[in-house]
Amino acid sequence: MSSTTPPRTATARWPLIRGWLGTAARLLLAGTFLWAGIGKVGDPAASVRAVRAYRVLPEWLDKGVGYGLPYLEIALAVLLLIGLATRLSALLSVALLVVFLAGIISAAARGLRIDCGCFGGGGDLGAGGSTRYTAEILRDTGLLLAAAFLAWWPRSRLAADDQLRRSVPGADAGTRVGPRRTKAAQERLAALAEQRRQQGERRVWLVSAMCGVLLVAVAGAGVGIQSARVAKPAGPQPQAVSVQDGVLIGKSTAKISIDLYEDMQCPICAQFEGESGALLKRYVDAGTVKVHYYVISFLNRLSSTNYSSRAANAAYCAADAGVFPEYHRLLFANQPAEGSAGLTNESLISYGQQAGATGAFADCVRTDKYNSFVAQITDQSSKDGINGTPTVLVNRTQVPNPNAAALQAAISAAA
Repeated sequence: MSSTTPPRTATARWPLIRGWLGTAARLLLAGTFLWAGIGKVGDPAASVRAVRAYRVLPEWLDKGVGYGLPYLEIALAVLLLIGLATRLSALLSVALLVVFLAGIISAAARGLRIDCGCFGGGGDLGAGGSTRYTAEILRDTGLLLAAAFLAWWPRSRLAADDQLRRSVPGADAGTRVGPRRTKAAQERLAALAEQRRQQGERRVWLVSAMCGVLLVAVAGAGVGIQSARVAKPAGPQPQAVSVQDGVLIGKSTAKISIDLYEDMQCPICAQFEGESGALLKRYVDAGTVKVHYYVISFLNRLSSTNYSSRAANAAYCAADAGVFPEYHRLLFANQPAEGSAGLTNESLISYGQQAGATGAFADCVRTDKYNSFVAQITDQSSKDGINGTPTVLVNRTQVPNPNAAALQAAISAAA
């Protein structure tokens, strides 16, 4: 009689399917964390601003998370990619995604208008930006389900953990160990197989513990590396300009005080200047309004040459030269497109000369004289709860969705 191999049942195929599902979950999580970590690691200041925008943690912890998280995400992505310490990586992924979801839901519930900052960007939206909370919650929920599945069933295909299990002596030996004609022999074989399985699992757990220590060390190293990159010697400060007061235009005795936070790369800021610049000038000339201009650099990522920082430096050079208002108008009128290299330093100098700047203005722009001050005022603005540009405050009360009409109404109400 001939014998045939019985077909695999659905139950018999399930471990194989589950293994490939685990592999897909691993690769999905690895790709996501790698993208997120790389997106943030290049701009530590923006990473801190993204954490700070949620307004949940104390300042020292904002910096710790902002500096350390990108390195943790990259290290976690590597472990998931190669399938090493898979259950530990999955459990840590679950914990991170729960925290991310809680943060996004909390921000939405409190009415904050921020980007999650998950893949870089500093969390700022600007006045014209729109939140994407629903999409972000759905995305992170899907990732959480993938991580939970992997934590429940960490065995996956093409995983380094399996190599560890097979590294136990005799793990790949044949299934026959001694005579198998008796029940006792079968029990010995089963006991030996279980012993080898337990040895393999102990190796996986030992390596997982070592990987856990490594993840902590990587995150700690990230905090040190990123803080060292951000910490710069205090540089010179523009004349008659301060972190607290920015560039003051108008009489210091004016009854109405306007705080205006802008980024020279911000299109909505350019739009606001086009609509409201003349209105502000009339009030300033009348002596009823004084304006504190805070030129900050949230949007360096939208330029290949850190145009936000370079333009802010040039604006403070123009303040030194006594031509800030006209220079401010010219830069917004000639704002470069997002994603471009931005205006060259020579163009920045040319517009300054057009505004009437002379003397040391050109050298100030070329040497990035106030680069340290730009970083300092940007960081302080973030600490003060400024998450996007333009942000307009009239007598310390924020104007929602600022435009010329809203600004006029706020000034009239404060008069």
